[in-house]
Amino acid sequence: MNANVLLRGCDCAIITSPAALFYLSGFDQTDAVIVLTNSASYYLTNPLYEIAAKAAVGKEFVVKILSRKEIVDFLRTVIAREGSVGVEYEDMTLSRYKALFGEGELDAKDLSPLVAKMREKKSDKELSRIKTAEGIVDKAFESVLGLLKEGVTERQVKDALERKMLSLGADGMAFDTIVAFGENAAMPHAVSGVRTLKKGDCVLMDFGAKYKGYCSDFTRTVCFGEPTAKFRAAYDVVLKAQRAAIDYVARGGRSAKEADRIARKIVDDSPFKGKFNHTLGHGVGIMIHESPALSTLSTDTLADGMVFTIEPGVYLEGEFGIRIESLLAIENGKLTVIDRSDKEIYIV
Repeated sequence: MNANVLLRGCDCAIITSPAALFYLSGFDQTDAVIVLTNSASYYLTNPLYEIAAKAAVGKEFVVKILSRKEIVDFLRTVIAREGSVGVEYEDMTLSRYKALFGEGELDAKDLSPLVAKMREKKSDKELSRIKTAEGIVDKAFESVLGLLKEGVTERQVKDALERKMLSLGADGMAFDTIVAFGENAAMPHAVSGVRTLKKGDCVLMDFGAKYKGYCSDFTRTVCFGEPTAKFRAAYDVVLKAQRAAIDYVARGGRSAKEADRIARKIVDDSPFKGKFNHTLGHGVGIMIHESPALSTLSTDTLADGMVFTIEPGVYLEGEFGIRIESLLAIENGKLTVIDRSDKEIYIV
């Protein structure tokens, strides 16, 4: 079925992106190429992965063990034989393209949008893996709250979170874990460092686990000691914005752009106007950021099988940052909130 979809409009599809390689073959290995034609499907990899590939790759593929040069030669032979070809523009490097097609103008169909759309709606098996991954981060979050003591560093909390996720069954991290204290939390993608925790700091934790090839995503912001009135006010605005966007989708709203507008308006109607400086959310699956996009520019329509985040925030430079993130899925027309941890303000 996937081969049929990718071969619409071309005679040969060359798949190289790690996410698509795993999605189509079930083998989580990036040093490979999939070639789809109307007569056969090939999985090409090098001798380092021969045993694993033959055991893991689906039976619909002919597995070929080749050197990198032999892979290029094989691809050029198939392209010459089959005629029109499709490649993933977003993954195909210039050097690989030139090796296959020479110096001429690009005459291959772009499969990247089709591959992204194909992975947008999750099967029951995929959804089960994502829910397991999110269950891991829920438990990891609860486990580290007791570590928040004066003098602990961001990096120490980050390391503890990652150890806990691995102990709970994660195969790895979905992305680089963010733990940010106080003013560092005003950077949405802060890098955890040696900043130590002190009374009155907020603690922003954004992290995810990977389980059997699928990601989870989770953010909470807690306060170490009694929060200021300003922090409470900002937290209430962020939580209100998130709840409004979630409620819109729960009531049947399906415009990703409108979900973003609803949340953003609540922030912009507050004293924190302009301080929500990123998109509302994104799809989650094999990749931590994938379709659909929930943003001011999105044209995506939310639909059954989609898994996505809703994560508004407020960021005040030199003071604090707040983000509250939920992972959601639409199942049989109804919205499911996958994360289970409380979203009310945590004071530790």
